Amino acid sequence: MKTNATALANYFISLAKRDDKELYQLGLMKRVYITHGFCLALYDRPALDDRFDKVEAWKNGPVIPSVYHSFKYHRNQPIREESVISNWAGDKMVFETPELKDKMVKDVADFVWERYDGMNDFDMVNLTHKKGTPWALCYIEGENNPIPDLYTKSYYIMLVK
Repeated sequence: MKTNATALANYFISLAKRDDKELYQLGLMKRVYITHGFCLALYDRPALDDRFDKVEAWKNGPVIPSVYHSFKYHRNQPIREESVISNWAGDKMVFETPELKDKMVKDVADFVWERYDGMNDFDMVNLTHKKGTPWALCYIEGENNPIPDLYTKSYYIMLVK
């Protein structure tokens, strides 16, 4: 089962609420991406559904555009509420909060939440900007180049060894 990136982001927001922590857009984005990386490395399976969720190299690191657009209105404010999506049910518009249902992805997200606890957004950005990271290999100023899963998987395999 592939996970909608917004559902994974919402899960991190629920963890932040549970632990009474503030979570900002940059830190949220990095945690979603890092979870994806560890899923690729540990289980040879992406955390994200590549039909909808692509990872791109933006100025501030790896970005999943669907997550960015879901939370961009928060700007530099803490994110306190999960994102909702709208769907048509017959002739009515319904709103749903995407929920993370994949246990494997939840377990990896829990690991990421604990491992990177206490890191602020800029610490997280620095992690993803290091020499040799998938972002560093793909980033070209002014472009939003894709970051292939193969690069992400290879990098996170090195981290788990």
